Order: sequence, then structure tokens, then C-alpha cells
Amino acid sequence: MSLSNTQSSNGTDIYSTTTRFSQAVATTAHALINTPDGSDALLSNSSYKKALRDAIHPGNSTALQKRNSNMDLGQSRFASSSEYFKNKFTSSKAAYKVLTHISDDLLQDVPEEKPSSFSLFQGFNAALPAIDEEIELNKNLKDGGDFLKSLTSSAGDDKDEELTFKLPNGLTKEKINDSYSTSRLTQYKSTISDNLDLLEIRKNLAASEIIEIDNKVAKLQELRKVVFKRVAKLEQNEMFLESHLEDINDRIQMLKDYNMERPETDEDNENDDDEEQQKKDTNDTTTTDEDESREETPDAENSPLLSQSIYGKLQERPPVFKRKTPRVRKTTPTLQQYYEPGTEIKTVQAHEESVNCFDFDIPFGTLVSASLDNTVRVWDMSRGKCLGLLEGHNASVQCIQMEDTLAVTGSLDATLKLWDLSRMGDDEGPLIHSFESHIEEITALSFHNYNLVSGSQDRTMRQWDMQTGHCLQTIDVLWASQANMTHSVDATSLLVDKTSPFIGALQTYDAALATGTSDGMVRLWDLRSGEMVRSLVGHTGPVTCLQFDDKHLATGSKDRSIRIWDLRTGGIHDAFAYESPITSLHFDSRRIVSSNMETTAKIYDRLDEKHSSCGGKDESSAIINHVRYKEGYLVEGRADGKIGMWAI
Repeated sequence: MSLSNTQSSNGTDIYSTTTRFSQAVATTAHALINTPDGSDALLSNSSYKKALRDAIHPGNSTALQKRNSNMDLGQSRFASSSEYFKNKFTSSKAAYKVLTHISDDLLQDVPEEKPSSFSLFQGFNAALPAIDEEIELNKNLKDGGDFLKSLTSSAGDDKDEELTFKLPNGLTKEKINDSYSTSRLTQYKSTISDNLDLLEIRKNLAASEIIEIDNKVAKLQELRKVVFKRVAKLEQNEMFLESHLEDINDRIQMLKDYNMERPETDEDNENDDDEEQQKKDTNDTTTTDEDESREETPDAENSPLLSQSIYGKLQERPPVFKRKTPRVRKTTPTLQQYYEPGTEIKTVQAHEESVNCFDFDIPFGTLVSASLDNTVRVWDMSRGKCLGLLEGHNASVQCIQMEDTLAVTGSLDATLKLWDLSRMGDDEGPLIHSFESHIEEITALSFHNYNLVSGSQDRTMRQWDMQTGHCLQTIDVLWASQANMTHSVDATSLLVDKTSPFIGALQTYDAALATGTSDGMVRLWDLRSGEMVRSLVGHTGPVTCLQFDDKHLATGSKDRSIRIWDLRTGGIHDAFAYESPITSLHFDSRRIVSSNMETTAKIYDRLDEKHSSCGGKDESSAIINHVRYKEGYLVEGRADGKIGMWAI
């Protein structure tokens, strides 16, 4: 009896406790959700919102995972995520706010926009006139006729643009002047003021478009730089392969000229396939091969075939100098056309003192420079790296010419030297010949077709055979000039400036020779006879530089002028002057570049007849002593020992 009563009592207690708990939860939830002020208390609770947001997160929600699995099985239970919150504790409004809630962490990454004083509706109204204009334009384009005629006719060209502006809503100046009503004028004022606001909005929209376009242009410029570097890398790779291709061609030509070719054997093929084995075999049998070569030498000399020992001898004693065919590039440079005019490509500190002269073969190829520090350096232009020194002169070099791998230097020590730059780093060295017949310093030189002509302060010019190193003829400039004059001239009267080199510049091409001297005369010579054929009179100061092609001869002088002569008539084709004496020039069919003891190189466009300058980025820049120009690239040497490369 008592036991049953106890069980009944326990059951009643459990039921009553559960009932009271459920009533307390319901009451509490009802109090939280239905607050007196009408606000949702749960929505202001960050913990509640975070819990709901985490509950519907795909990675954390068991309910969503279950729902996704049911959908995969074709047992979708809920139409939307909001159905998860359909219960008596959460209203649809609360569920919507929770689902659309964005955390503060995410809002921190949103960029702040400049506050605008205009509403969205004002922006829409401001865009309506532009839309109307676009509709009207499209309509007129479809109709054609008079509208197209008005666009192509020139009758309205002189029409003032201000006449096309109109007051808004049919308002005219006459209405304003004829009105005596303050309210009407106030209405007009409000209309114009509203129109001004709309115009301000349209102006801001247009300015935003400009900013957007500028950002796109900036991104395109960055992309252009990336592609530009890619083109530069490809072009430098082309030049790297071109140099090796030239070496192979020279090797083939040498084998053919000296009958050094031997048939390729199976052993050579096997060695080509396994280079490591070849190196190992070579190291192991070096001594044995040398002994066998000495033993086979007497028999090999009587053998009609070219034996291994004879081939080795020829390889040990290659020809000192062999005339090479002119370099023909398989590829053409294109990078210079993508540079902005006047862009500085690279600057290197080439020497410790002033740069006297330099020359280079092709853009981004090899450059040879000389300085007052009595050094002659060879440079890789693409990397800006010094490849070595040309040692042998006892004084500073005053003139250089380079062609393919050959270079000739003329120095104050009265000697000229011929160098083969492809032999840089070899045991024999790059020096081929030394020409030592002049008795005073060399001031100018030029070679073509392997005939070298040099000019000296001893007032003579000498023609040299570059293959043998012999002097072919000597021309006394003053004596030859007087011999070709119809009347007697005192020789001392020709020397108008003893401080300048007597022969300031010369150039040869086959049998033609042009020289510029300190008396301001430009003389044309025939090397076959050693006689002067024509003199060009015009400069009033020493001629310091010259260059000619098949039609024109360009000369620069200390009289600050550059003159272009017509070789067919001997007359002046063009002439212009600068503010300082001309020290060097170089030209092609399009441009003439020159230096005139200033911090900038001067550029003259022969087609457009326009002058420009290049370099001199700041006031501390040193003066330019020497310039060279090839294939759209300008290289300049300065008094502080720097060499700059520019695209023009």
C-alpha cells in the first residue's frame, strides 16, 4: 500500500516538474520574443545570432548535412533554410534577419566610399538626359538623311558651342526678363538650381568614369611592362643564339678554307651521345695520344690523307687573321619600337674618368670603350657587364671602330692595334696586329673591306693592309692639298686652330675617303691614286666629326654647326647650328644624333625637320663627349665615366 502510494507520488512529482519546466521555458521565450517595446530581444543578443549562424553553416550544421544527404537521395524535406526556424520560439522576421546578418569581421574588408550628398533618386534623374540624348542619336542614325548631312557639312563648324545650351523645361531668357512675379521667378530659380544639381551629379559620374578608365590604363601599363620584359628577354636570347650561329659559320668556313675537314666516324657519334664517357676517356688517354701523335708525325707527312696528328698541328696553329664574311642577322631587332622616345634603357659606370670614345656592333651586342684612365674595356651591352680589357697601348685611346668581332683602336702613343674580340680569354689574347709607322698621336681612323686608314697629328694619313699589318701608302695632307690647288696657298694659313687635332675625322669606303681637318676644310680623296678630288668649303672652325653614305656627307665642327653636303653636286643640302661646339655625330636616313659639350645629346629628325634632346635627367649630369646611334638606339659616353643607352 505504501509502496504504491510512493510510486504514485513519484510519478506525480516528475510530471509536475516537467510541466513547470516547459511552462518556464515557454514563458521565458515568450517574454524574450514579445518584448513590450516591440523589438526582438534575441536579435540583439550576439550569442544567439552566432549560434543560429553556425547552425546553418554548411560545415557545422548537422541539420543541413542531413538535408543535403536527403536531397541526394531524392528526399528533400525543406524548401528553404528559413524553414529550419519555423517554431513557436522564432518568428519569420527574426529568422530572416539572422539569415541575412553579416558579421563585423566581414564588414571590415569592405572599402569605405566617399560620402555623397546626392541620393539614388537624384542620380537616376541626372542620368535621364543622357539616356534621352542617346535615344535621340540612335533615332537620327536610323533615319539618316538630314542628320548625316549636318554631321558631314562644314556649315556649322564656326557655330559657337554655347548656343547649343538650353535652359531647362522650356525656360527662356525672355520669360525671365518679362516676368514680374516673385513666385514665378522663384520657381524658375528652383528649376535652374535643380538642373545645376543634376549637372553636378552627371559631372561626378563622368569624373568617376575617368578614374575608372585611368585605373584600367594603369593596369594595362603594368601588363605592358610584363610583356615588354618578355620581348626583351626573347630578343636577348635571339642575340645569344645569333652569336653561337656566327661562331659555327666561322668554324665551317675555316675548315673549308684550310682543308681541315675530316669525315665523321661512328666513334664520334657514340661520343656525342655520351659526353661524360668521352671526358673520362680523354683524361685517361691524354698521355698515350700525345706519344702516338709524335710517333705518327713522319709517316703522316707523306700520307695523302689528313691524319689525326696533322689535324692536331693545324688546330694548335690557327691562322693569325682570316677575313670574315659580313655578319648577316637571321633575326631583326624589334624592341626599340616599343620604347617611349627618350627612354633610358641602362646606364653603367664604365670608367673612372672621362669617356673618350666607344663603338658597338649591334644593339644589346658588344661595346668597346676607351677613357682618360688609359683603359680599353669590352662590354656585354645586354647585361651591362665588362668582359675584359684590351691591354697594349701606352697612352689613352682617342678613336675606335668596331665591326663584327674586329676592333681597331688608335692611341696617343702613335700606334694602332687590331683586336679580335672573339679571342677574349684565350691564351694567345685578342691582339692581332700593331701598326707603328706614325710619329705622332693617332686622332682618327676608319676601316672598310679590311683596308684601314688612319689620320695622325703628324699631318699624314696612312693606308694599312689589315691582313698583313703593312703600310700600303702615306698621304701628306698639306702637300697633296697644295698640289691640287690652282693657286699657291701658304701652308701655315691652313692651321687656324692649333689646339685641335689636325685630322679631326675621316671615313673610308672602298677607294673613297673623306677627311675633316682643323682648317675647317672637308676633303674628298681617291685612295687608288692618293689624290684629293674635291674640297668642301663652308665651316669656319675645325672639323671634329663626319660621316657619309651614298648620297650625303654630314660634318660637325667647332663652329657649332652641322652641315649636310650633297656628294653628287658638292653643295650644301642642309645646315643647322647649336649653342656649343660639335664633338661627335652619327646619322642614318632618319636621324642625326650629335654631342656638343652639353649634358644632353641632340637629335635632328631629317624627315620631320624637328630638333629634340635626350639625356641630362638632372643638373648634376656630366657633359656628353661621344655618341653613337644604330637601329633606333643611342649610346652616349660622359665626362664622369658613365655610358648610357637610350631608345629614341
